[in-house]
Amino acid sequence: MLEVSTPLLGAHTVSDPHIASFVIEGGAQQGFLQTSPEFSMKKLLADDSGPIYSLGPAFRAGEMGGQHRPEFAMLEWYRPGFGLGQLQLEVISLIEYLGQQFPLKFPQPFIVSYSDLFKQRFSINPHSADTQTLKSIVADVFPDHSGHLEGQDEGEKDDLLDLLFALGIEPGLQAPHFVTGFPESQASLARVGVEQGDRVALRAELYWRGIELANGYDELRDANELRSRMARDNRIRSARGLPQITPDEALLEVLAKIPPCAGIALGVDRLLMLLLGKQRLADVL
Repeated sequence: MLEVSTPLLGAHTVSDPHIASFVIEGGAQQGFLQTSPEFSMKKLLADDSGPIYSLGPAFRAGEMGGQHRPEFAMLEWYRPGFGLGQLQLEVISLIEYLGQQFPLKFPQPFIVSYSDLFKQRFSINPHSADTQTLKSIVADVFPDHSGHLEGQDEGEKDDLLDLLFALGIEPGLQAPHFVTGFPESQASLARVGVEQGDRVALRAELYWRGIELANGYDELRDANELRSRMARDNRIRSARGLPQITPDEALLEVLAKIPPCAGIALGVDRLLMLLLGKQRLADVL
């Protein structure tokens, strides 16, 4: 696998309404500190790079807390020819290997679907539940958080699901868990498939001690679909008074040239924190 170095400053950034990028002004030029090396690495994949990885800083504005920092270390890699299952096994092997040097060992992860977690915790199918049902659950189970949602727009259901997951499910994922089958509307740059009769994002997120460690995709290679998702993100951004994000046309142009592959990003600082048995990122930075 080839190590690559990608630009920290780019002309484009992600359109996800929940991710804020640092904007850098320099005379007549404007750029963004990259929230991950994803866009650059996918251009390399489209140029026949083969399997690649990047280890370096990533930046997200407005993120500060015990498990969040505006600058953090990210390990991201892509495996042409891999599916999500193979990638999950590689993540497990990597963390087990690293864990040999640390006091806290990494147990074998469980694999569980997003849908099953919601059925166990809230007795609903998150893919088919409507917004009103989710609002009622939030009001009943987490009444103090009912007023913290963004508002009525295309992203409202996802915000409700995110709140229920963060407050009602994440804290219970103390043993390592790979969560699969996220809602189709949360696919980001992942492909979509069918799981238990529902259309879902082909994603796998790794949680340990209630903290998200890694996020992997069966990678999307359809430029028209990605353009449609970016347009939806911008509609949500517009409804919430957030700046519009111009699509990266260079990425869209080569997306179909990416070989079938899976990729994942892992938060290195968080992993070190957990392997050392610490509670805050500040203890390991």
